[in-house]
Amino acid sequence: MSTAWLDVVSARPPAPDAQAIVTEIASALLEQGCPTAPHVVAKLARRLDNDLRSVCESVGLLSVEQRCGHRALPRMLPVTPSIAEVFEPLVWQRDEKYLLLLAAVATVARLDVLVEATGASAESIASGTSGLYLKVRHGRFDFIDPRLAVWLLRTADPVDTVRAHRRLQQVHAARGERLLADWHRARGAWLRTPEVVSALLAEARNLSEHGHPEWGYQVAAEAADHAVTDDQAEAHLIAGAAMVGAGCIRDGADWLGRLFPHGSRAHRDDALSSVFIAEACLHGTVPVIDPAEHRPRTADVEQWHAWARTAGLAASLCAERGERSAMRLWLSELREADNRSGVAGAIRDPVVALCWMLTGEAESSESIGAGPFCGGVIGALRAALDGDVAEGLRIVSRARAGLVSEVDLLVAGFENSPLVEAYLLVTEGLLLFWRGDVEAARTLLLSAMIDLPIGLPFAGLGSTLAHRLDIAVLGTPGVLARSLAETLPSGIRVDRFVDTAITAYVRGGKEKAMRMLTLWIDRGAPEHPLTVPGLDGIGPLDHNAHVEPPEQACARALRRRIRLLPKVSWQKEHADIAMTSRSLVSPFERARVEAMLGSADIVRGEVDSGRRHLQSAQSLFEDSGALAWRDEVSARVRRLAEQTAFDASALALPSAPISGGDPLSASRSAWAPLLTERELEVAMRVIEGLPNREIAQRLEVSVRTVEVHAGRIFAKLGVRNRVQLTVLAHRTARHF
Repeated sequence: MSTAWLDVVSARPPAPDAQAIVTEIASALLEQGCPTAPHVVAKLARRLDNDLRSVCESVGLLSVEQRCGHRALPRMLPVTPSIAEVFEPLVWQRDEKYLLLLAAVATVARLDVLVEATGASAESIASGTSGLYLKVRHGRFDFIDPRLAVWLLRTADPVDTVRAHRRLQQVHAARGERLLADWHRARGAWLRTPEVVSALLAEARNLSEHGHPEWGYQVAAEAADHAVTDDQAEAHLIAGAAMVGAGCIRDGADWLGRLFPHGSRAHRDDALSSVFIAEACLHGTVPVIDPAEHRPRTADVEQWHAWARTAGLAASLCAERGERSAMRLWLSELREADNRSGVAGAIRDPVVALCWMLTGEAESSESIGAGPFCGGVIGALRAALDGDVAEGLRIVSRARAGLVSEVDLLVAGFENSPLVEAYLLVTEGLLLFWRGDVEAARTLLLSAMIDLPIGLPFAGLGSTLAHRLDIAVLGTPGVLARSLAETLPSGIRVDRFVDTAITAYVRGGKEKAMRMLTLWIDRGAPEHPLTVPGLDGIGPLDHNAHVEPPEQACARALRRRIRLLPKVSWQKEHADIAMTSRSLVSPFERARVEAMLGSADIVRGEVDSGRRHLQSAQSLFEDSGALAWRDEVSARVRRLAEQTAFDASALALPSAPISGGDPLSASRSAWAPLLTERELEVAMRVIEGLPNREIAQRLEVSVRTVEVHAGRIFAKLGVRNRVQLTVLAHRTARHF
């Protein structure tokens, strides 16, 4: 990477309490009905001195797509009333204001450049009037209040701005810093300057490939303003790809769209994979094209290599979104392209492995390639799904650390992009959740949300994770998770029924939780192929196949056994379920099994055993960091203790009436883990005292079907008839 631009990309570091600042601002924006992506809030906060009012006013002047992070922020932010109030009353000497303008337009924050450009000494800059506004230290300078730079750039006379750029051009040219000189020459030119374009484009690509796509975009966009003919197409390609890598998918789609259909074949080949990423995120589906129209017509290896990348990314995006037929089509294209490009499976194998993992259709023996995406993301997922979550975490941690610089042929040029880093962090968060480290996963995602577009990877998996983790810890989605969900592109939809159900469940609202899950089932039970812990302990039985590690599958199977076991099998199976649950490493997964065992025991009258299981669940949830789940179980333990005390006192008062909550509501919540949805509906009507014929009419089924359901209900709950079921309902109401 060119050392001349190192100071450009080393932006003002985030404040030590950046997360708290971003949360406060994001909360205010939500209240104003102006939700803004957390990482956009963080960028604005750094540029506006972490001032809440300035950020909120600036957000009000942005477009919706800029607030969501789908378009880049303006190069020059607007001057808002709060900024004007601070700086307009100040009285400036012309040379003082010009010095500060030079500092604002300077590409590098080196004091020696500012000294040479102004002719002032370092001492006078540090101790004079400019020292009130510039912090000078270790040969560098920075604005004490970065909002001053915003005000200067927006209010300066255009002639003065051009003059400042030209002066900096002269300084950098004299120092032999050609790239910086070309940048300022372009920025200070009244007319097109095509001779600077080639160098700027090379540096724009360099910046993007080394993890600074937003600066790469700025340089490429500037080059586009001065370019002609082929250079202009190259500028559009670099700018568009940089924006996709930064997560600004609308900008990326717009810049790359200019190459179709009039760009050269080479530019279209290079752009197509990035177009697929942008369009899939924006609209929720991979663009439908005829591969024959874009497939190379020659034996040129470079063309086939580009086509292999396009086909591989298209297949992966289809797999993320459950588009299986389109995925197979692109896998077929990929196999031929990989072979003809001579990369010996380096693109084909990891993509095939990822697609099979996401669809759960077959186990893949394909090797995993190198690089942060193929080696890091795909390698970590495969290790976890093979049963070694700890190894998956080691793989993703190594990829994030960047200790080894590896070329990733599938995402070549994007290895260091924010989008790939977001994939890595979402993967790590998912694996931590699978391991049961709820608090660690949440801490990781909160940090990632203020730095990266984590809502884009895996068709919105990051947003789902953020919600579930917040609910597990707080009992409700937090500010940043809600801001993220509100700013996802329309092509990424997060189903909120399950989140609402879990929120209700951990707050004691079992009936509402069941209602939400039923609505979720009615909508086709949409969920991400990679399993995020949900709420399979109550409500309808699982309808979907799940892609998850063996331990999660084991825990899910145990919960299903608990729900379906009849009373006659309970004593025999209970011990085996409890013993198997002890093998679960994840404290969160084991806690959910223990909590369900406790509920089932209590419903069947085995109060002491139920209490022990609930207390175990309480401790395990706390160990995992799932404090809201812990509190829900703690409330059950307290109610159980209170009811036990009441029952003991009632023994001394034989005439005391049976009291408790609403039998229908309590029974629906308590029996939901044990009965199917239809059985639960029949049970509720039996408790109401309705005869079988009337139940059949209400549910629009036959009387025989009601009788069959009733028999299953009696067997599962350990009662012999309707009267005993009603008595059990009243007893359940006292405990739940």
